[in-house]
Amino acid sequence: MKVAAVGLVAVAGAVAGLTLALAAPWRGGGAQGGDMSVTQSTLRPGSIALVVKNGSDAVARVAQVILNDAFVDFRASHLALAPGAAETITVSYPWIRGEAYEIELMTSTGRTVGYEIDEAA
Repeated sequence: MKVAAVGLVAVAGAVAGLTLALAAPWRGGGAQGGDMSVTQSTLRPGSIALVVKNGSDAVARVAQVILNDAFVDFRASHLALAPGAAETITVSYPWIRGEAYEIELMTSTGRTVGYEIDEAA
């Protein structure tokens, strides 16, 4: 009986180890939305344009834009960014000169990419 229990524990441990090795959640690669970044921002009356680059090996998708803890309207010609691609996302927002803004892009996997505008000009 003890031999069967030990065997069962060994098989369960092997399956768990194999699952972790294949999933590798600690890598944080492109499939998780990992290497996306905002490379530039441009302030225009009533909007903020963000250049977003996908530095991962997988397609990344922008699902939401959060500006100062509030979801805001945005538009882009392509919400899915191919590996190495860049896209301009335009956020509709009546920014105020001299104010600071915290922006987060939420990917389709729920990960966020942060960007700050220290002083709008």
